[in-house]
Amino acid sequence: MTSGNKNQKEQLKERLLKEVPELEKSGWKKIHIDLLTKHFTFYYSLINSETPPQNDKHKQFIETVKNWKTAKPKNVHEEIYLNYMKFFMKKNSDNKNKDKIEDPIWKNIPQNIPGTMQYSQEMIDKLNTEYEGESWEDWYDDWKYR
Repeated sequence: MTSGNKNQKEQLKERLLKEVPELEKSGWKKIHIDLLTKHFTFYYSLINSETPPQNDKHKQFIETVKNWKTAKPKNVHEEIYLNYMKFFMKKNSDNKNKDKIEDPIWKNIPQNIPGTMQYSQEMIDKLNTEYEGESWEDWYDDWKYR
């Protein structure tokens, strides 16, 4: 495991620990939160192929997570991780409208980069019609004597 992956795992674990009160508010049982915090880095490394599956339950866990939209969890670990994925996605989809991004990985990326915003139709029409009647010589002479 590289130091970058370890650092990313630590950041994700810290984020999970900060989200524990939100999980409690949304009705998670204490035992489920404890299992998630205890095994989170293992789940993460198993899904990202950093840890090879050692038995059929690990392979089943990976398949269930891959098909998380339609899969039905077969044990408590699958249920906990799928519920956390749904919680995390719902939380992030609700935060799209907020200006502040709390995730340390994404916070330094600019939101509205100049040049990527679409021109209004009025501006496009103005650009297309403003200089149609002028020849190059007229335009050059105009700038030459300013």
